[in-house]
Amino acid sequence: MIFDKVKKFCVAIDSPDADTSPVFSSGDTVTGKVHLELLADTKVESVKLHAGGYAKVHWTESRSAGSSTAYTQNYSDEVEYVNLRENLLGTDNGTLNILPAGRHEFPFTFQLPETLVTSFEGKHGSVRYWVKAKLHRPWSTVKKTKKEFTVIEPIDINTPDLLSPQAGTKEKVAHAWYCNLGQVSVTAKIDRKGYTPGESDYFGFYVI
Repeated sequence: MIFDKVKKFCVAIDSPDADTSPVFSSGDTVTGKVHLELLADTKVESVKLHAGGYAKVHWTESRSAGSSTAYTQNYSDEVEYVNLRENLLGTDNGTLNILPAGRHEFPFTFQLPETLVTSFEGKHGSVRYWVKAKLHRPWSTVKKTKKEFTVIEPIDINTPDLLSPQAGTKEKVAHAWYCNLGQVSVTAKIDRKGYTPGESDYFGFYVI
């Protein structure tokens, strides 16, 4: 049986409220620690930190020809918002550090860029921010740990675009079995595009 000297390896991000996940905005400073607990003295090459933030999207479109699918096309893209790397212990030249058994902490701090977008999870894409740590040891697989955090970017709704009324119309031909029942038109209207929590609005909905 192989004896693993690492008992604990995790990332902790400082948060004003200990009961909630850490939340930040663009330009904020993120602080935290990488925790490492060893059961015995251990040779360590390095402890590396990687802070990342990416928007990713993926969807599939199919085209049909008669009763069969002619082809399926996959679409995907990625936008990078944060990509910061730092060595918390050691360097890349292979120098070994001998850490004694017990608990070790490696503090980190970095500033988020001035322009970010709000975290998002959707059916076809996401915007995610996270901090990863890697533990490199000679003759051992790389241990990895990851902690995600949320970014909420404030939006000023008092802008002409968000205060302007919005309307949309959709038209479609209605069918029942093999009969054409005619064209149906649906129109929806709201008095403006931007709202704050707790506000109410009149929503207009028309079917012709």
